[in-house]
Amino acid sequence: MRLQRLTDSDTNPLRNMARALFLVIFLFSISTVSHNAAAREENDSHRDTVRGFSYDYTPEELAFIRTNPEIKISNEFDWPPFDFVADGKPAGFGIELMDLLAEKSGLTFTYINGYTWDELTRMFFDGELDVLHSLSITPERQKKALFSAPYYHSKHVLIHRSDTQDLHTLDDLDGKIIAMPRGWSTIEFFEVHYPQVHIIEVESSRQALEYVDQGKVAATVEQEGIAQYLITKFGFTDLTLSKWLENEELQKTSSMHFAVLKTNPILFSILDKALSNITLAEMRDLKEKWFSRAGRRIGADDVGLTPEERGWLTGKKLLTYCAPVERMPYSALNGAQPTGISADLMEIFSEHLDVKMVPVPVDSFSESIALVENGTCDLIPMVSKTRERQRYLDFTTAHSGYNVALIAREDTPFIQGISGLTGLRTGIVPHTNVFEKVISHFPKLNYRTVDTVEDCLEQVSTGRLDVAILSLPVASYYIRKKGMTNLKVAGHTNIEEDLRLAVLKGNTTLHSILSKAVRSVSLQEMEAIENKWVTLQEEPPVNYTLIWQIGGGSAAILVLVMLWNRKLARLNREIARANRKLKDNTKELEHISITDSLTSLYNRRYVEKAFELELRRTVRHRHDLAVLLIDIDFFKAINDTFGHQVGDGVLRTFANLLKTSIRTTDVLGRWGGEEFIIVCPEINIDNAVHMAKGLCRKVEQTPFDTAGTQTASFGVTAYKKGDDIHSMISRADNALYQAKTNGRNRVESVV
Repeated sequence: MRLQRLTDSDTNPLRNMARALFLVIFLFSISTVSHNAAAREENDSHRDTVRGFSYDYTPEELAFIRTNPEIKISNEFDWPPFDFVADGKPAGFGIELMDLLAEKSGLTFTYINGYTWDELTRMFFDGELDVLHSLSITPERQKKALFSAPYYHSKHVLIHRSDTQDLHTLDDLDGKIIAMPRGWSTIEFFEVHYPQVHIIEVESSRQALEYVDQGKVAATVEQEGIAQYLITKFGFTDLTLSKWLENEELQKTSSMHFAVLKTNPILFSILDKALSNITLAEMRDLKEKWFSRAGRRIGADDVGLTPEERGWLTGKKLLTYCAPVERMPYSALNGAQPTGISADLMEIFSEHLDVKMVPVPVDSFSESIALVENGTCDLIPMVSKTRERQRYLDFTTAHSGYNVALIAREDTPFIQGISGLTGLRTGIVPHTNVFEKVISHFPKLNYRTVDTVEDCLEQVSTGRLDVAILSLPVASYYIRKKGMTNLKVAGHTNIEEDLRLAVLKGNTTLHSILSKAVRSVSLQEMEAIENKWVTLQEEPPVNYTLIWQIGGGSAAILVLVMLWNRKLARLNREIARANRKLKDNTKELEHISITDSLTSLYNRRYVEKAFELELRRTVRHRHDLAVLLIDIDFFKAINDTFGHQVGDGVLRTFANLLKTSIRTTDVLGRWGGEEFIIVCPEINIDNAVHMAKGLCRKVEQTPFDTAGTQTASFGVTAYKKGDDIHSMISRADNALYQAKTNGRNRVESVV
């Protein structure tokens, strides 16, 4: 009956319309609520990925995050502890701050490294990078970029050598030369406020400190924490820091910010909101990690390869480079063995990159290009960058730079550059880097072309030419090779032959790897190479100001000069003889300082230095290295029985026996008393023991005059990972003790 009543009532048309309307409204409400809930769920799902999300993004910002999967962030090569590369990965305070911003914003960051600060800055303003971090604000930068609030501030200090006592304030730099990394805002500060300070721009903070350490500049200016970090990491023990530089304008450059181009305001707004959401505790933890005493030691001395680059190298197994057969002192082949500046550089790069470098002989630059293009060679090691070559090659920054010099006979006065060549017969070798640079700078130069460097120098030496224009290393090498002692550097051209590594254009991975390798080479390593290959007497420039000052009274003085001329000539000859004698005496003193007077072998002091050098080579090249400690058995009995004069004779005979029985590459010395030492490069423990046994037999078979037959005990060890000279000597000494304990006249080894 109830059902029937309801059915009857449904026949009322007004009620039916009301019910239908109510149903429509109800369904629409449910749909709206569901849609809004879904939207909230979508937003919340994004916010759930952002820890501590306590601020609201606009719809435009949310859309930006969804549609921009990768944000490119700068990563400098070596500016610790702010921004550097360690073990192939971005590291530092600035990097971890960026990571925190990525976490809080939901953005994904990709770090772009392998570049200097100056290069990264240019890339940022060219739009190749989205964010540049850990930089200060300057008016010039503010024209193009938006800057965050400061997130770190550190006082600037002067860094100078410890033996420099007069550098405490910025005013003390008046008239002095300092080094600063290229592109730094501090350079602008000095140009405006201290224009009398001369600045040399270098690639990095580390290189600036190297310049100071080497005495090339008086000082550099750096933030205190960074200076402390670099001094500790790279062992600049001769450097010291001043007190804080209390200059308001300078300290403005100490505040660190991140920057985004003004053309990308949405990204800046997102990151600015994320920065404001970093808690005090999070910022405190970051600063504690990177700016505490322990934090300054984070980061290995690493070339800075990414995992992908390291994997690429591992897959390659070796790198091949073009090695000109005859282009000394840059490159030559001695049989199959490369030599020259290029070979020494490749040795350093091989060590830094931990990859084998294999030379491929070439006869010309055009052949090098062909071999790089067909993949036979991976790189060309020493080449100048030109506009033409940039069409098919990519270049690293310069690893070497050599002056183009004016070479003349030793009686030639100082030549004031190219302008001083007027009226002089000038020779130059065509089809070379030097020729291209000189002619492009001085197209009106009057010169003669000479086919080879040797012929060019020969013509200057014999008077057929007055001057040769050559790269300093090339001139130095051939002058020494040919014994042209009447030649010297008579002037410079103000042209530099900058030499770089080059790879085939488009090989971006190898180019990045080699660029990092070039920047990892220290000044000490480069100067060692230059000292080895580039040495030549130079003519000092004439002080024309002084000449004019003296000129007024020259007439009267000239008479006196003529009267004294003969006497001065005689005195000069006497001085020359004295100088030659002094030089001979100096050589004799040097010999005495490294030689044992009784046996004429190297003394302990020299052996220790040579041992240290061989150990470094062993570590660098992963070669073998062994050491033998030798003791004459019962030597005290010889002195007691026959006297010290006979004992001394035994020592001399024993020393000569060893000297004539070892390789020329071995280092033999008297270690003390009747004990001797032999340092044996590139020999393993088995071969070292075999060598020692042969010497042991030879000693036993050798007559020692009055003292008769003698024997000796030998202790042998070889290098193992982590050794220093003290650990190796200690093991060899233990082995020697075992040989004596086990009956003498025998060889024992400990590894």
